[in-house]
Amino acid sequence: MIVNNHHLKTPVTITEVKLGIPNDYKLKCIDEIYKLGDSQDQTTNVKAIMTSYFLWNESKIFDRLLGNIENLVNKLNKPFNPTKEYKVVEAWGSIYKEGHYALPHDHGLFSMSFVYYLKSNGSTPLIFDEVGFQADAKDDMLIIFPSYLIHSVPIHNGKEDRVCIAGNITYTED
Repeated sequence: MIVNNHHLKTPVTITEVKLGIPNDYKLKCIDEIYKLGDSQDQTTNVKAIMTSYFLWNESKIFDRLLGNIENLVNKLNKPFNPTKEYKVVEAWGSIYKEGHYALPHDHGLFSMSFVYYLKSNGSTPLIFDEVGFQADAKDDMLIIFPSYLIHSVPIHNGKEDRVCIAGNITYTED
């Protein structure tokens, strides 16, 4: 597993990790997001097709992926925070068709946020507005970042849809 940490402004760290999720499972997740469709009607900062904030209530197909993300976050943070147990508390699917985008926003009072790209060729990045950094969103890439970071997605100009799962993470003390 290759982990790239980008230390931008102390103590800001944005982590990129290729998860190595099997393609057949990714395709099942993509199909399920299309089936779930748009629950938000573009009323959030995401001006794209977006499911509800609780994917696991809508379909058990995402349990494995969300569990992998949760386990990875705990593994990466244990050396620094051995008494904290991290948990995914919100997760939603998004489909960016041509012309879709996300306004600059943060994720409030959560500890960390993430985006996992099920389908993306890297042409439409995830931009971290405040720190002048952009992550090239590519298939199987997980990006983990502090929830307070303002981020956005420019207008998607690709002919193929960009499909991802995003979410928020909090922790409890042991």
